[in-house]
Amino acid sequence: MARLDQDILDFIAGNPGVGRDAIRKGAARDVSETTVWRVLKRLVDEGRLEVSGKGRATGYQLAGSTVVRAHLTVPYNRRSPISYKPEFLDAYVPDKTWYLPQADRDRMLEAGRPQGSAMPAGTYARRILEQLLVDLSWASSRMEGNTYDILQTERLIRFGEEAEGKDRKEALMILNHKEAIQYVVDNLEEVSLRRPDLFAIHALLSDGLLADPAMSGRLRAMPVGISHSSYRPLDDAVTIEEEFDILLQKATQITNPFEQSFFLLVHIPYLQGFADINKRTSRVASNIPLLKSDLAPMSFTTMDDRDYIDGLIGIYELNNVSLFREVYIDAYLASAEKYRVLRAEVESPHKAAIAYRDFVRAAVRRSVLEFKGFRYDDVMIMAAEAGVPKADQESVVAYVAEQLAGLHEGNAIRYRLKPEDLTGVTLA
Repeated sequence: MARLDQDILDFIAGNPGVGRDAIRKGAARDVSETTVWRVLKRLVDEGRLEVSGKGRATGYQLAGSTVVRAHLTVPYNRRSPISYKPEFLDAYVPDKTWYLPQADRDRMLEAGRPQGSAMPAGTYARRILEQLLVDLSWASSRMEGNTYDILQTERLIRFGEEAEGKDRKEALMILNHKEAIQYVVDNLEEVSLRRPDLFAIHALLSDGLLADPAMSGRLRAMPVGISHSSYRPLDDAVTIEEEFDILLQKATQITNPFEQSFFLLVHIPYLQGFADINKRTSRVASNIPLLKSDLAPMSFTTMDDRDYIDGLIGIYELNNVSLFREVYIDAYLASAEKYRVLRAEVESPHKAAIAYRDFVRAAVRRSVLEFKGFRYDDVMIMAAEAGVPKADQESVVAYVAEQLAGLHEGNAIRYRLKPEDLTGVTLA
């Protein structure tokens, strides 16, 4: 039944407003009409689908924010207390249950692939690290009420400059984010969704911020509450341990990086396994599968804080991920747009750009002014006459050819050339 549910949900995600007959033909061809009707009714009752129209005009679409928004119109102190439901996690079957429909996963994959040629694993994460440290540290701290603006955050991270008139706790929160993100990127090849790594992230994020230092990097053995929500997390230490292990086991079995990222953002806060700093832990951890897949990270810079909290309350009190899903997808697409273009800067400059800088400049100028294009044999002779070691000559000459091919009016000045010098020159 779980497979049928998912097939129907994925079909409706790609065909919003579709009717029952089309759903049966497109996603449940070998299933009776009665069974399809029962599944659709149950998915509507569970808040996973919404219905529009009546009779033959009845159409179905994935439940959006409507269900959660309607629930939130009731003041939290008038909503019935809701306890942790193990079945919410138990019902999730990795790579069979999907919180994110296929169409949205494909859209995020397209947006999240950085522009440019392929790179060795982990290279992209290191390249964007400086920007990610600022963006994610600022945004995740802001979502906890931190009042540093992004420029103040950048000065704190890069120069250790605290903003005047701010609580020292705010600076520490930001610097802790920096340490946790740095840990993930520095150890990206080995880091995974295991206990030691989640505990390490929590320990770095909570450093100096918990009343009892022993609570840092350790699951809680004390009850906690959720502000402005009727949700009551587990208060039994043994059950928390068990649920945490189930959470990690399921997370590691998810093969799609976006679904894995979203799963962590949903279930780490829902369990509230740590005494505090659960949401921050989930936000940093959610970037592990994205960065390990060389995808643009989720910086959270454009995510609306109110929608984020409302989405979480929908999860806490309804086990409904619909609003949270909308918020996640919109924020990721905005984040990806920024990070996909950061690949323009080279990872490591070519040796010729430094060690043979004068020769490269002379060779490019002569190729333009005298050769009117690249002539391999002549540039090789130049390299030998200039004393370039034989072992480096081919590489240096190839670099000259590359620089010449990329020459145009806007960058000719690098070789002390004028735009008119390029007239009649074969550059490619």
